Amino acid sequence: MEKIKQKTFPMKRLIPILFSLFISIITYAQQVDFGAKAGMAFGYKGSLKQTVTNSKESKATDNIGWHAGFFSRIKFIDWFIQPEIYFSSMKTNFDYSDDGEFTAHSNRLDIPILLGSKFLEVTRLYAGPVFSISLNEDISLKGIRKTKTDDFSLAGQVGGGFDLAKLTFDVRYEFGFNKSQTNFVKKRTGEAFKLEKRQNSLVVSVGYKF
Repeated sequence: MEKIKQKTFPMKRLIPILFSLFISIITYAQQVDFGAKAGMAFGYKGSLKQTVTNSKESKATDNIGWHAGFFSRIKFIDWFIQPEIYFSSMKTNFDYSDDGEFTAHSNRLDIPILLGSKFLEVTRLYAGPVFSISLNEDISLKGIRKTKTDDFSLAGQVGGGFDLAKLTFDVRYEFGFNKSQTNFVKKRTGEAFKLEKRQNSLVVSVGYKF
């Protein structure tokens, strides 16, 4: 079984911009919390698809993933900004008639920037963009060669959560604004096919404020 691995992308352009914005916002904040978080992501059927020569298509039969990282909650009276950064991994199964079942493993760095408001002291609602940088992608198909890949994607998140002492619980829906695509070629036949994905998933997480 041959795996295709994708190395990534110059983060140096995006990270300093977001970091500078983060420092500027903190300067005017009333309260700033920091914490760590982890959770699971459950993709909906059809959020990933594999198309061969634009005619044969196999949609994802099972999507599940996990994430772990850090967050900050910057408070301004009744509002807050919540920047996050976390490693995210997704496993997706396909059943393609010519090659049988195969699995796509995707790893990425996610950077959500969420704007929200607090209700009833402990309940939060929020929404915002998610910047995603692809770290690597493994495809469990034999005899293939990667020809092109998209390193960056943009999504949105909307959701809510509540706090219990230093614990924080969240449920959110993530929806992709654009599709990311990886193109492959079969070494033996030269047949071209592509793996397309859109970040549509239900994300649940638990965090701890330091």
